[in-house]
Amino acid sequence: HNFRLERDEYVPEVASYARLWVHKKTGTELLSLSNVDENKTFGIVFRTPPSDSTGVPHILEHSVLCGSRKYPVKEPFVELIKASLNTFLNAFTYPDKTCYPVASCNEKDFYNLVDVYLDAVLHPNLTPDTLRQEGHHIEAESVEGPKSFKGVVYNEMKGAYSDADRVLAELSQRTLFPDVTYGVESGGHPRDIPDLTWEQFKGFHDRFYHPSNARMWFYGDDAEEKRLAKANEFLEEFQKRDVADSRVGLQPKWTEPRSHTFEYDAGSGGNLDKKFMATVNWMLPEVDATSPEDLLALTVLNHMMLATSASPLRKALIDSGLGEDLVGGGVEMDLRQMAFSIGLKGMDKEGPEKMKSLLRQELEKYAEEGFSQSLIDASLNTIEFRLR
Repeated sequence: HNFRLERDEYVPEVASYARLWVHKKTGTELLSLSNVDENKTFGIVFRTPPSDSTGVPHILEHSVLCGSRKYPVKEPFVELIKASLNTFLNAFTYPDKTCYPVASCNEKDFYNLVDVYLDAVLHPNLTPDTLRQEGHHIEAESVEGPKSFKGVVYNEMKGAYSDADRVLAELSQRTLFPDVTYGVESGGHPRDIPDLTWEQFKGFHDRFYHPSNARMWFYGDDAEEKRLAKANEFLEEFQKRDVADSRVGLQPKWTEPRSHTFEYDAGSGGNLDKKFMATVNWMLPEVDATSPEDLLALTVLNHMMLATSASPLRKALIDSGLGEDLVGGGVEMDLRQMAFSIGLKGMDKEGPEKMKSLLRQELEKYAEEGFSQSLIDASLNTIEFRLR
């Protein structure tokens, strides 16, 4: 089926035979996990690094599921939700990639889902009307009446930007990685979404939604031969392409810390003097350059410090009385370069500087004294249980 086997091994942790295949014509990598699990899953993911905050990867994620060459209905995604036997059906936009996973316990239904999704991402019926519906358009109740921007993604991101915690998280990432794709908003900023043109929208799909820029996976008890046949059915009409322009660059390290201050809508109720929010953020090494042992160690360390009410860093920040609750998600491993972000909300004006001092003090103490064995064991047990 035009695939070349690159790697073959048994993975006892997931009781699966794992085979990495490469499509000869396109270079698409396909990871096949064969086991006895009846809940079959498939996914295809594209590297989609945006260069601005118009939200083009997010709008495309919505748009490709609005009809395709083989399934020219208005909303096949909605039809699948209503009529299929899926156990999972969704799509996700990340800061640097877009992912389309499906799952079903019924094999016929499963391969129907795979067929619809592959046709959707590789042969979508994109039109200017699609962009207007999913991205942005202008509405007015009358010719002379007030005009406003509307659109599925535009409205979604307006809602997202009304959440102060979410805005702070986005700003933390953007200021930590200002020189690479993580320095823009992949979901789209309401201020910038109306700037997206049809040519940019269509060009983004042509550039990044190509099999050479994709990776696929299958998992479950279906026959591997059938997986390769289905994938090749869609891949064989494409030729290999150079996709170097989709690679995410590395943010250079700074020579000294930087500080940024932004304003946000804190509302009109309550004591506005206690509405300050802040995070302290560290750029960590590249994921691919970090050993699996060190990645696990970071996961355990993050859990120990922040995951429970008894975690020492969480407890130190909350008990300090500087703020009302934590913000920041700790260690972030979904990007090419990892990051660590933590802070407080509900502070007064002097709170952020005091919080920075407390954080430095606590982290230096952990580096010098370490953690109790009971805390280490508890975190290891929790993480091991989650991985089962």
